[in-house]
Amino acid sequence: MEKDKILALDLGSTGIKVTVFDRGANILGSRYGEYQTLYPGINMVLQSPTEWWRYFCDATKDLLHALKISPQEIACVAPSGQMSALIPIDEEGELLMDPCLIWADMRVSEQVQEVAEGYGGQDKVYDRTGIGLTEETFTGYKIKWFHKEMPALYARTRYFLQPKEYIGFRLTGNVATDYSDASETAMMDIRERTWSEDMLRLMDIDREKLPPIKHSWDALGKITKEAAKECGLAEGTLVCVGGGDVSIAASGAGIREEGSCYFYIGSGSWVGISSKEPLLDYRHRIACLCSVSGDGYFPHMIGLAGGLSHQWARNLFNDIPGVKGTVDYGMIEGCVARSAIGANGLLFLPYLRGGGAPNQNINARGAFIGLEARHTYDDLCRSIMEGVAFILREMLEVLDQKCSAQIKEVILIGGGAKSAAWRQIIADVIGRPIICTSMKQEANTWGAAKLGGICAGLWESFEEAEKLVKVESVTRPRQETKGVYDGMYQAFLNAYEHLVPTFEELARCRVEIEDLSKEEH
Repeated sequence: MEKDKILALDLGSTGIKVTVFDRGANILGSRYGEYQTLYPGINMVLQSPTEWWRYFCDATKDLLHALKISPQEIACVAPSGQMSALIPIDEEGELLMDPCLIWADMRVSEQVQEVAEGYGGQDKVYDRTGIGLTEETFTGYKIKWFHKEMPALYARTRYFLQPKEYIGFRLTGNVATDYSDASETAMMDIRERTWSEDMLRLMDIDREKLPPIKHSWDALGKITKEAAKECGLAEGTLVCVGGGDVSIAASGAGIREEGSCYFYIGSGSWVGISSKEPLLDYRHRIACLCSVSGDGYFPHMIGLAGGLSHQWARNLFNDIPGVKGTVDYGMIEGCVARSAIGANGLLFLPYLRGGGAPNQNINARGAFIGLEARHTYDDLCRSIMEGVAFILREMLEVLDQKCSAQIKEVILIGGGAKSAAWRQIIADVIGRPIICTSMKQEANTWGAAKLGGICAGLWESFEEAEKLVKVESVTRPRQETKGVYDGMYQAFLNAYEHLVPTFEELARCRVEIEDLSKEEH
């Protein structure tokens, strides 16, 4: 039986997707499951690695059964996943935190400040690591916090892993990270592509607790007998190292040429370009990650609530008794179509999670501005899509200024790319064509699959695999919308600036509310 298929997984911020590809880059099938996210306090966000593994096993067994694919046909398992988590395991491979801190957990402001002061300022930290965005999200600061708050558990820790590495470890018993994931920890020297001794010293982290750094397409190992029983794959199946979701998404979008650009709308939203050299911005708005291809960088900016805003609009009414479950994304698409361009003068700021580009303000929160009694649910839905488009434009303008190559068009990937209404809104707002390929919703798993295919020898290079992907649609901007959207965009920028003092005051209020709640209970 020929081993000619790749099983790729994307362990995202809200759920896990498992997809099977053949060597012709055909999508044979996918499974997706949403897992629980916990919010135990201000700036605290947790998920369970045990639950990740269970969902992966269930999705894999279900998918292989549905496709009538023998486990022996899988040439390689290719993992990708969310980045900047804190997953400590002991010498026996047991979790020392479950649930664990994921990237969106930002309780480490004290540690960020201590490291910056010790290094002579945040600019010097940024120059060494290439990490902009919201510093509180990154793993190195979380490990420093863990060492201080839980010293006994830190002492027992053998390795600190990232989400895709935990799945790889459960499959093979082996541990390794890749250059893309390592470059978003604030512990790696972005130019030397190795763990930075300076940063580890300031973060009080023992280097031997960090995995070795390998290429994303390198072999991590083979599936063990125990793991095979749990996940339904064959013992001895190859597993590659894999990569972090931001760099994986860029690869899945086909971003390789200098200045080529993509937007991603998943739970968060981000804008990235391809660059041969590190591209830095000393206002710390750009994070410069290593590419999974190993020969360049993916400078990018991340808004923390893109598709999350869309999901919130869906869930807002689904939680009402008697309505529950009746609102879906297809219905929201119809709502957006019925509302006017500019959502009848309604503006939405998509800061449902604090922090994120381009302002890096962890106290920022979402807001509707201009609400009137005449506004409908249709207008709310459209304003949410437009608000996410405005923040994408804001991020694109920063990268456009820094990039020497002209950005003429944008490839759109992620779940948000399925929406024809959203594609047109984004094209109109940025004034450039939006391109979708056949991998628009599978870009993350396709980016991982390319690594698995190269690891297993199904393809010789990234270029060979990328030639298999075709353009599916091109959405061009409409000139008649330019005036409305330029005006709304300027109002969007002004609204954030004027609301900053309000965000700070609300942050103080949230602390008082939480303290009062603790006293009452």
